[in-house]
Amino acid sequence: MSAMIGQPGPGFTLSAIASGREVGPDTCRGAPCLLLFHNHHTLAAVSAVQAAVRATHQVADRPILASVLDLNSVPRVMRKLATSGMQNGYRQAAQQLPPGLLPVDYIIILPDWDGSVTRAFQWQDVDKQPALVLLDEAWIVRDRYQGDDPGAAAQRLLQEHGIAPGNLSGFPPADEANSQRP
Repeated sequence: MSAMIGQPGPGFTLSAIASGREVGPDTCRGAPCLLLFHNHHTLAAVSAVQAAVRATHQVADRPILASVLDLNSVPRVMRKLATSGMQNGYRQAAQQLPPGLLPVDYIIILPDWDGSVTRAFQWQDVDKQPALVLLDEAWIVRDRYQGDDPGAAAQRLLQEHGIAPGNLSGFPPADEANSQRP
């Protein structure tokens, strides 16, 4: 797993649910990017990572935080239903953002229908444990994590790799955001 560290991240382009925002190396260069890999069994990781990261890193592109949802196990005939569920999740998350912030910048749900992006980053078993990849501004893999505490791991990765916190008015203070984690 650590073989990727220090290497360029795989190339891909995925379109975000609801916003249509394209995410990949070409659209993320110039800003650090934290990718969270999970599936519907590890969905709770998304809110834990969002709360942990945005408690101290509130500026949307410091880092870009995107959720790569491995949908490899979803049959093709169920994709419309899965898409509807993701759009509903996007709307619910958008309602929880502080006023004035654009959901397109903070809620990035990337459906990985065939699991190819998850596999390209050499992840397995994201149905059991979510995984994180931190890429720098040049799309170089700086660190990786897979385990049961992705929120704490996300904070640690950002701190260890010198990604400076950025604060915006309207977000709850760090201690309040941490107390709201599930």
